Amino acid sequence: MTVSFELALGFALVAGFLRKIAYAAGSFLSLLIWAVPEGFGGPYGPSSTDVGTGVVYAMAFLFLLLVNATSGSSRWSLDSVIERRWAGWARWAELRAPPPS
Repeated sequence: MTVSFELALGFALVAGFLRKIAYAAGSFLSLLIWAVPEGFGGPYGPSSTDVGTGVVYAMAFLFLLLVNATSGSSRWSLDSVIERRWAGWARWAELRAPPPS
């Protein structure tokens, strides 16, 4: 199940498909993997300074979400192609959907 979720997430990131949902799901998946199999960063000791990569990936996904919200839609994404044909798609793909025309 994790493999199929990661594969779908990878497709969404490369193609620019449902970016808003993909970034939020990627952040959630990163935190879930960091919490469960990695045990919140590994062994806890006085010399342990590495928290693991899960938090970094979650922050990267949140940064992508923030960039998408501030810069608007990307004309090179699959979402842009779908939005030209179906304006309602922006509700699923964009954080700041353009006003309906």
